[in-house]
Amino acid sequence: MDDQVGVIGAGVMGHGIAETCAIAGYHVILCDVDDSILSAAIEKIRWSLKSLLDRGMLKESVEGVLARITKTTEFTALGSASFIVEAVKEDSEVKRSVYEKLNQVVSDDCVVVSNTSTIPITELSLMNKNPQKFAGLHFFNPPAVMPIVEIIRGEKTNDSTLLKIKVLSERLKKESVIVNKDIPGFLVNRLNDRMILEALILLQEGAEPMDIDSMARFRLGFPMGICELLDFVGIDTVYFANREMIKHGFNTRPSKILEEMVNSGRTGMKSGRGFYTYPTPNVYVRPTIQPGKKMYRINPVRILASVINEAAWMIRNNVASNEDIERAMKKGMNWPHGPLELADRFGIEVVVNSLKSRLALSGESRYIPDPLLMEMIEKKNTGMRSGTGFFHWETSTTQFESLRYLRIVDFALISINRPERLNALNENVWKELALAMKTALDDDAVRNVFITGNGRAFSAGDDISMMAKWEKIDDAKDWMATYAKPLVDLMIDFPKPIITLVNGLAFGGGCELNMLADIVVASDDAIFSIPEGSIGAIPPIASSIGLANIDRRILRYALTGESLSPGDAQDLGLVDIVVPPDQLSVVMVELSEKLSRIAPLSSRKIKEAANSIKQAQAVNIRAAEEALTELTGTTDFKEGQKAFLKKRSPIWKGK
Repeated sequence: MDDQVGVIGAGVMGHGIAETCAIAGYHVILCDVDDSILSAAIEKIRWSLKSLLDRGMLKESVEGVLARITKTTEFTALGSASFIVEAVKEDSEVKRSVYEKLNQVVSDDCVVVSNTSTIPITELSLMNKNPQKFAGLHFFNPPAVMPIVEIIRGEKTNDSTLLKIKVLSERLKKESVIVNKDIPGFLVNRLNDRMILEALILLQEGAEPMDIDSMARFRLGFPMGICELLDFVGIDTVYFANREMIKHGFNTRPSKILEEMVNSGRTGMKSGRGFYTYPTPNVYVRPTIQPGKKMYRINPVRILASVINEAAWMIRNNVASNEDIERAMKKGMNWPHGPLELADRFGIEVVVNSLKSRLALSGESRYIPDPLLMEMIEKKNTGMRSGTGFFHWETSTTQFESLRYLRIVDFALISINRPERLNALNENVWKELALAMKTALDDDAVRNVFITGNGRAFSAGDDISMMAKWEKIDDAKDWMATYAKPLVDLMIDFPKPIITLVNGLAFGGGCELNMLADIVVASDDAIFSIPEGSIGAIPPIASSIGLANIDRRILRYALTGESLSPGDAQDLGLVDIVVPPDQLSVVMVELSEKLSRIAPLSSRKIKEAANSIKQAQAVNIRAAEEALTELTGTTDFKEGQKAFLKKRSPIWKGK
């Protein structure tokens, strides 16, 4: 009968699949070897249905759905089914025994599918009398809730069978992704294995589960941390699945950490101990995972580079389409972005560099960048910044002499581009920074603005050769009114978030620009300093708004000219996030997305409130600017400029 589905195996996945089919209106024959197992399964289905009903996800009564499920221990009862789903233990010999019995009763028109997640479909199809009517249909747990299934084609599976399975999936209200080739792990499990192994290697290197998991949850936006997920699924389940995939030719390696945990009985939630501890075995209590500074020590690109590389291999070998790969990970794993979109966001060249680094350190061939990725780099299709990667991205550029301005989707990236002068701020840079900020302000597509420096400095501060040309106070006043004040005023009043990415030296005015930003991200190799006093000047922003709005201790650094490490600057409140140098661009993409999730009007009002505090300090900034211009007329100021340019110590006269 076309409306009858047989399900073999009443375990977690089996009874979940039976429930899903019954909800869709099918008459289900649930078969297992023991009636007590079947009775327990029916009660679990009843509990699940009640839960769905309470959440408004079930449109009929619990008893109405249960009435369509018949439990049996007799294989002969399956003879009338048009579809049969095998969901028994992941053991080839157990499955072989099931298929031997099934072959005696199944009709020639019946389509048989396996819910296996690791055993090759082609291998299983040869155990069936009609291998052309056999395929994989991989449900995700819990089947009644998860919106997607994988359909896996075996070597002998015909198109008619695939079409029937797709129709079944649609009736079950499941999206389906097609895996065109029978590869170990299929799609989701194969990609997950790459991610999990890299996380486990990081643990071997000394990372903590909490740090990896906080990175995954609070930076990548995953619903679960990686170690948390392993505990939930079962350490033993993941360990044996990995071994099965290796046995069938998957280029990976087993994890000693998982092996030791399995051997010691630390199998996760089911045992009460895994990477985390649970009060009661088999009762899930979500571990407390909190964001913190250490999550920025874990590079998400390293965790996902192998996943992206594997996805590229799948595309190049026609295993799955771009769209199916993305949907599988977004719907099957609840990732906010699929691996290909993440590749574009990170930058293809960043992903490839990560792979090459791991290859050089480990020598493992699985890190060899896929030819598809190398071809994309050669064609300059490197993702968001280039406008094209696996997807198309809206970008535009505006030409400036001393800056690079790039609008990427909904944010602007302004890069000071005088690397030969350590991005020193001359008249042109001051002027063009204001023009670039105005360009971002006038572009309705831009939600937030990032400022960074090209090369090894954010900015070494005001160009001393420029300042040395000021012969009288009026020269400094004209410079202040024409170049500095317009940018400072614009940044104080700017209605969109400003984020600075400090990639090296941030001295003098280059340091002070960060005091006008809303979020400051610094790399480990950044150095901050406000040494204006050492050249006979003063830091007008640091000694006014910096002192009032950031931290009193900034006064020490203005008076001594001492440098600050990124950690010191973070302790003062000048810096918000500190990352390794190779993560600056990654954090930029993360922050741009987080900022854009905020309602536009809310963001604007938050900025208005924050700007009002800066505006309240405007009189102090003006006073500090006036003090600076007064100093430019002194003998000490002129001595400071000469000494700096001649690379000698100044001789102060105090006048």
